[in-house]
Amino acid sequence: MKTNTKSNSYICSMNVFPVEYSSLSTQALLDLVIDRYRLASATSILFLKRGFNDTYRIDSGKERFILRVYKHGWRSRESIETEVSLLEHLHTNNVSVSYALSDSNGNHIQTINAPEGERFAVLFTYAEGEQVKKLNKEQAYQLGAATGKMHTLTLNKHFGITAQNYDPAVQFETTLSALNPVLSSHPEEYAYLQKLKKDFLHTFNSIDSSALASGVCHGDLQAENFHVSQDSKFTFFDLDFFGTGYLVYDIGVFIWYDHKNKPKEIIDAFIEGYQTERKLTETEIKLLPLFSTLRALFQMTLYCKISDGKQLPLWPPQQVADFVKKVEKWVKQRLMTIF
Repeated sequence: MKTNTKSNSYICSMNVFPVEYSSLSTQALLDLVIDRYRLASATSILFLKRGFNDTYRIDSGKERFILRVYKHGWRSRESIETEVSLLEHLHTNNVSVSYALSDSNGNHIQTINAPEGERFAVLFTYAEGEQVKKLNKEQAYQLGAATGKMHTLTLNKHFGITAQNYDPAVQFETTLSALNPVLSSHPEEYAYLQKLKKDFLHTFNSIDSSALASGVCHGDLQAENFHVSQDSKFTFFDLDFFGTGYLVYDIGVFIWYDHKNKPKEIIDAFIEGYQTERKLTETEIKLLPLFSTLRALFQMTLYCKISDGKQLPLWPPQQVADFVKKVEKWVKQRLMTIF
């Protein structure tokens, strides 16, 4: 058996073996938070979950916070700064959000020299309440109103570099680029996506764009990203997918998630609550199924990007093709009267 001396010398010459995604020491993170934010020495830390970021709960006496540590290369420092500014804007204008806290030197973002490269960390206020996966009508109404209020504050606003661009043309280009190699063995499904792009862009190019309000969207309006108090007060958090685009994209996201188990009365209650803060145009209401479809494409594209065989196993092409068929079924049920 031959030995690859070049490979061995490379490995032996490394002081630390390269990593893709490290698990940071919770004790070191706790020490950093106590030092930078002047918290009590009795403060504790609890690792909550690993996702696109690592999330920790910080308990200091009667106070509770959330520490989010962004994956290396996942978000730019500039987009995180924009997120911090957006959250401060919403908080200042009485939208209940988990917002970033500054340290003793006035900094909102901490830089961590991890083995894989720079990672950024931000300490947020804790979102009171609980996660509710299945909303009742009153809760859906209140969530709609809270979303509408948020949109009135981001309407036609520019805060800086965002995490995402939800322009339909950009989304389709990103989807087709990401799925082209994955669906090479499923040409019919890829051809369907190409046709869908043509139909979508024709529809958007045929309408009066002034009938669609633009601004900054939350981007991921699902149960995992808001808490509900006992009096149905909603607090938004985790704007990791916030981006510029048509504001009704957020409503499309809400409709898409768990749509098989989401009764029409819940969607209607959400829209009714939303319109107490921002009146929707007839065009926006008509095109809501298109924005739900765009969310489905974004979800599929994201899965393909992160399931790249490096940090997560490859997403099997057959499963990707099955997801495309799921989208096709949705389009046939909801969109045929639009095209």
